[in-house]
Amino acid sequence: MKKNPNLRRYPISTLSGETVLKGYIEYWSKDYRVVLEKPIHKEGINTHMMYMAPARFVTPFDKKDTINNVKDVDIVDRCKTILQTLYEEG
Repeated sequence: MKKNPNLRRYPISTLSGETVLKGYIEYWSKDYRVVLEKPIHKEGINTHMMYMAPARFVTPFDKKDTINNVKDVDIVDRCKTILQTLYEEG
């Protein structure tokens, strides 16, 4: 992703069998990607939302900051699945 002063990071973790996967979501309102840090390092591809869509990507960090007429799209569960996929692809 291009350098964006609005980028945020949200830590995530999940299990794949008995292996604990740790990483983070790097995101802002219209883009995000998942980075697996442990037990291996692997970066996912960027996911983008059209600018004209009246919606934004959010994590629990953003729940208190609602915006009128803008739909919040929670990405945490989807990103945990992506974390598992990154690990399985090795």
